[in-house]
Amino acid sequence: MPKKRHALTVLVAGAAVLGGGVLGASAHTGQPVKSSSPSSVLNSIHATALDLLDEIGISEEAGAPGAIDDGEGLLSEASITLDQAIAAAQGQYTGDLGEIDLEYSDGRLVFNVELGDHDVKVAADTGEVLGAGSD
Repeated sequence: MPKKRHALTVLVAGAAVLGGGVLGASAHTGQPVKSSSPSSVLNSIHATALDLLDEIGISEEAGAPGAIDDGEGLLSEASITLDQAIAAAQGQYTGDLGEIDLEYSDGRLVFNVELGDHDVKVAADTGEVLGAGSD
């Protein structure tokens, strides 16, 4: 499961547990408990989780093919564009284009382009394909 969708799942599950704990705790106070429909509770949890993800810089659209998944803030440090990194990776490897990370690897800024079963590393300063690992 891609990292961001996994994070969303964890946040939603955590919010559900906390929400249930808060609702359960209020029932023990002796105060009347306002009942909510399950769908309104889930909608509230979902909205809260999306707000939390936005706060930490993860959008709901993360993980779209050809989109930066992690490291968007590093784009200004790259000498090549995202499109150039994709073209370089596709020049040497084939497969469906997936997510792209921009990260430091061994002290060097690299695009990590997901192509099918390959994670292709492209130097962000020169556009040189540095190699690929398998998923």
